[in-house]
Amino acid sequence: MNRWCLLATILAFPALLLAQGGNTSNQPSTTQPYQPAVPSPSTNVYGGGGYGGWGGYGASTAAGSALSGMAGVISAAGQRNLANSAAAVNMTQAQKNEIENQQQWTKTYFDMRATNKAATAAERGPRPTMEQMARWAKDGAPKPLNTSELNPVTGGLNWPSALQLPEFQAEREELDQLLAKQARYGALDYSDQTKVRQTIDGMYDQLKSKIKDIPPMDYVACRNFLRSVNYAATKTEM
Repeated sequence: MNRWCLLATILAFPALLLAQGGNTSNQPSTTQPYQPAVPSPSTNVYGGGGYGGWGGYGASTAAGSALSGMAGVISAAGQRNLANSAAAVNMTQAQKNEIENQQQWTKTYFDMRATNKAATAAERGPRPTMEQMARWAKDGAPKPLNTSELNPVTGGLNWPSALQLPEFQAEREELDQLLAKQARYGALDYSDQTKVRQTIDGMYDQLKSKIKDIPPMDYVACRNFLRSVNYAATKTEM
């Protein structure tokens, strides 16, 4: 009779282990960090005391050995199922952590972009209005030549004294002819405009080479005059 009671106890032992694992999953969640699910170590049953064939160190009969082996198989199967379940729980938690990390990275990235955009806008200040941009364009344009500097009928130019030096003679003659042509026809074609720009660039390079020999006020006046001539003939800036 004692043997059958012990056999029932051995068969019920894995079920008790699984039931204890199931009860653990029903415990209320806490704020503690996630701990990986690890199966409990298997429990070896050596049998109880007494004189019914069960000693303190294992079975002493063929029937007892068979029952002990059956208990070991059942316990191993239960342990395997528990280990598979723990592996599934760990894999699910790892996938969840990966998704949360990706979400956090994405949120941090766009937060940094928004912060950088706001800082850049604050440093740049308010956008200029159309009126401000029009005024700046007007202020930056070269000063138009007046009638004392450019004859509107003949196209003759009244050159500043520093640009009347002999080294500027060839460029002066080239520009005089082109401005006279503009006065006669009302405008210059693209080829003539290109000649105007190239000639003025050459004069300006020579002017810069004499910056130490020309008084500052005369240098500035000559430079502004060349800018105005270029704009009058080509409607572009130097």
